[in-house]
Amino acid sequence: MTRCSLPVICAMAMCLSCGTLAAAPGDQPVKPLPPSTRLADDKSRVRTTSLPARGLFVGDQLSESARVQLGELIVEARDLRIEVALVVPTGPWQIDGSGQGERDLTPARLQAVRRFLGQRGIDPKRIFVESRVDAKLREPQLTVQMVGQPASD
Repeated sequence: MTRCSLPVICAMAMCLSCGTLAAAPGDQPVKPLPPSTRLADDKSRVRTTSLPARGLFVGDQLSESARVQLGELIVEARDLRIEVALVVPTGPWQIDGSGQGERDLTPARLQAVRRFLGQRGIDPKRIFVESRVDAKLREPQLTVQMVGQPASD
């Protein structure tokens, strides 16, 4: 038999006596947004491009073709006041920095993407990276999504 100290026994007794927690007065369940208001579906506020990982980098720098494709995205988003630029590497990436292949994702490569966007006028404070691992993808990809309000000028 395991022995417990008095404070542990008191804490356990208090937890058992409380039962289930009740919702606070005024709490309401959160309703999901209707499908028509989902941001990803709002073409007037979102610009997206996906780039295959193969050929995306030369060393730790963006390749010329990647620069062209990201530049096209920036031109396409010129009618937006960018609120968020989301950089989403997705796939079976090597993210520990141990690999040296063109498909490997390193902090220096992510920084190259961030630096490129910043040099093209995107506020660095608005650039976020959200890495996703998806083992179902055969080839990793880099998706860049710009979200903003339509510019009025």
